[in-house]
Amino acid sequence: MTVNAQIIRSQDWLDTHQGEIDDLYASADFENFYFSTPWLKEWLKRQTPAISVIIIVARSSEGKLVGFWPFVERPGLLGTKGLWPFVYDEANYFHPVCMVDAALPLINALESLLGEFLFSWIPLIQDSFWSAFFDSKITESHFLHIHRKPRSTSFLVPTRDTSFEDYWSTQVGAKTRKSYRYDQNALAQKGNVRIDIFKSFEAVRAAMPATCVVEVESWKSKERAGLYTARGKRGFFFELLPKLAEQGRVYLPILRVNDQPIAWQIELVGEKSIGLHHLAFDDRWKKYSPGKQLLQYRLKQIWQEAKAVDFLPGHFDYKEKLASAVEPVHELHWFRKTWRGLLARRLILGNIKVRKKIREKAKDTKVNKIRKSVLQESDQS
Repeated sequence: MTVNAQIIRSQDWLDTHQGEIDDLYASADFENFYFSTPWLKEWLKRQTPAISVIIIVARSSEGKLVGFWPFVERPGLLGTKGLWPFVYDEANYFHPVCMVDAALPLINALESLLGEFLFSWIPLIQDSFWSAFFDSKITESHFLHIHRKPRSTSFLVPTRDTSFEDYWSTQVGAKTRKSYRYDQNALAQKGNVRIDIFKSFEAVRAAMPATCVVEVESWKSKERAGLYTARGKRGFFFELLPKLAEQGRVYLPILRVNDQPIAWQIELVGEKSIGLHHLAFDDRWKKYSPGKQLLQYRLKQIWQEAKAVDFLPGHFDYKEKLASAVEPVHELHWFRKTWRGLLARRLILGNIKVRKKIREKAKDTKVNKIRKSVLQESDQS
């Protein structure tokens, strides 16, 4: 297939070509949950002041849209400009939505923009896309770069002719399975346990207040890491999720006891997989493991639908324990080869080292606190 790339610099393009984008999204070889039109348009509306948009598109010789990669302009060093991806403060992936033949033309177009912009930054790139296209390209490119693998992502891929029960018994130890059953029985004794899965625009919109009830009492919110913790985020998701549901791009499972919501999660729906964007539970019900109960229930259903589960980047032990595969996720800084580009590269590398030391110090502090607590309990006994 002959593919040509084009640079678009108009926000209106998202509105006038929404149908094309949605059609590509439904058939692309490489999908990205976060580059569907509701994510892009709702996120863009909340950028104050307004930002400049740079969209790389790829079309076949017949004019069909076969690739789509949205960026925004950001200020750089010494009055320069850089390219950051859309939804940079919310998304977990930033590789393009495209057919296989469009991948390299899109990357080449991004490289050509380094004549205008000092750098481009792509925080999280799925390993399958990186290995197939970016790895060799970066090696051959004369531009400066920083390549890291800062995170990993876990996948649960259904195996043909294997039941979920067989997989579960193989993957999860006997002690853990026993604990799950105990939590389920204990929670059932507290009242009527029900799991509802909201999928339509009307259903998701009506369910949003229930998510607030859970979020307020979740440990994530208490640690200032909840979905609605940051200012404006609740309004953003209240607008976004129903519109995603309207396109069939999100499911909202909610676990209730006697009509009281105690756990919920956001599932981003792709053609090949479902991404678990968020999971939270009411901390007052912690001893019954409501989050784990909801997750197990949905994993079984998704397995039966023959879709993969993408736990999305971010290290948590439970993800790897439940996964059938774990892959690295890549980060790329790409710089123009000038003295400004060299300086920017050095500054970013220095910042990475500083942040690494801060994380290590915070981790050591936490370990020391736990060790001190254990010793105190030992002395008291």
